[in-house]
Amino acid sequence: MKRSGKLRSMILLSASSLALAVPVVVLPAGDAMASGPGKTLNIRFYDDPAGFDPTNIFRIENENIAFNIFSGLTSYDSHTAELIPDLAETWHTDDNTVWTFNLRHGVQWHHGYGEFTSADVVYTFARNMDPETASPYASRLSNVVSVEAPDDYTVVITLDGPDGNFIHNTANYHVGMIVNQQAVEDAGQDVRWRPVGTGPFYLADLDVNSHIILKRHEEYFHGPAPIETLNFRIIKDEQASTIALRNGEVDVVMRSNRQQNIDVLREAGFKLNRTDDLFPSVRIFNMEHPALSDVRVRQAFAYAIDYPTILQAVTPDVFGVAESILMPWMDVYCDDIPRYSYDPDKARALLEEAGYGDGLTIRQLSTASGGVPPDVQFEMDFLAQVGIDLQLELVDAPTFNQRRNSGEFEVAGRGIPAINPDMVLFAYLHPDNKAPAGLNGARYDNPELTALLEGARAEIDPEKRMEMYCDVQRIAMTDLPYQPVRTWNAFWPSAPNVTGVTVNMLSQVNYFEVDIE
Repeated sequence: MKRSGKLRSMILLSASSLALAVPVVVLPAGDAMASGPGKTLNIRFYDDPAGFDPTNIFRIENENIAFNIFSGLTSYDSHTAELIPDLAETWHTDDNTVWTFNLRHGVQWHHGYGEFTSADVVYTFARNMDPETASPYASRLSNVVSVEAPDDYTVVITLDGPDGNFIHNTANYHVGMIVNQQAVEDAGQDVRWRPVGTGPFYLADLDVNSHIILKRHEEYFHGPAPIETLNFRIIKDEQASTIALRNGEVDVVMRSNRQQNIDVLREAGFKLNRTDDLFPSVRIFNMEHPALSDVRVRQAFAYAIDYPTILQAVTPDVFGVAESILMPWMDVYCDDIPRYSYDPDKARALLEEAGYGDGLTIRQLSTASGGVPPDVQFEMDFLAQVGIDLQLELVDAPTFNQRRNSGEFEVAGRGIPAINPDMVLFAYLHPDNKAPAGLNGARYDNPELTALLEGARAEIDPEKRMEMYCDVQRIAMTDLPYQPVRTWNAFWPSAPNVTGVTVNMLSQVNYFEVDIE
């Protein structure tokens, strides 16, 4: 692997948060800004940063940072969600089993780590698939037989059978983000705080209590970004972030999801930068819990809550009603599935049949930042009316991520953004991905569904494939290991002079496209 460049200066990444136990580490700096002082964009970052190592990165706010640092073989168009070239200029497959990628020449790593080559792709895939890495996303590559580099600018990936969805796993998202072996080894245990990529920005400074600063990568293969510095200011409180935008202290608010704040900013003339129906949020039932192992209890949750009324009353712009774990815009979405409209009598009857007529108490793991949202308070009230005492266990974001990933909860919530529907269905429903090995936090295992899922992935005939995916969705919505709760509409309010803020279907913003007029 080629390496070039000398370390010209050192950038100190510091953190004083004992809870996160982030050490003080040193990174080599990127090239000096050839264009001199440039524009700075101040962005509200809404939670504790949890690191940016693609192999185990979690939560949308951290993924937004990584998306702008790393590149994939492919990426997604911000507006259409179509796959587009990134580190690979072209690719092809004859049978959906052997995929060949032709790489860009001359792509430079951040911090003087030299030129990107096919060896970096081989290393990245091997790292993500290594059991020692313990990536929760490793299952997405479970059908990979080999990753070969016949020369510096060609990669050949062979699967164990046809998989028309595999190309999505090469996008700039999680396992598709390409890392540099020397940089990973240099970072050691601090790798999540020392990301090195080939994207439009590099990490320049980090303090987990106050800010994350990205600087423009002058040698980015599409050319330097319009903005030189991205200053992500950590502002957890939603009201405080609204005030900061109105006062000019930030230019963009990453994820505004309180209706009253959106109303205030709309009235004041700020851009809302809205994208609707990005992804569903689900309630994860730990099916190893004695009560939650009973499908009647899980279905009682679904019948007990009047989501249309809650969301219309509290967050008519921010959320919609979710009826499936897939979104209607996905190409294998099936409309003919079980649905759960508000029916408290049915909820009570199901609990009675399951032996919980006198009620039961369930604890829901959640993050402490921002307190308890009004819609969740309404959920708790509706559940109480049928005999379910839902108690919230509020923890900090890193603890929440660790416990949710390892399956240490009774009930938890999560958003499941994806463009590739297979990424949702396999990750959350296949038994090979049971937590802590993967994202199947419900620990769901239905052999009939598993067989259909595996068959659909390999099926070439589009009609047969669609029917199999429909059967998968019908079974999943009957067994209900995950209860669809709400769909997310993204709002990233900004000052009127900020252009190009487009929230893609993975809730990411490509800051290479953003400018300040």
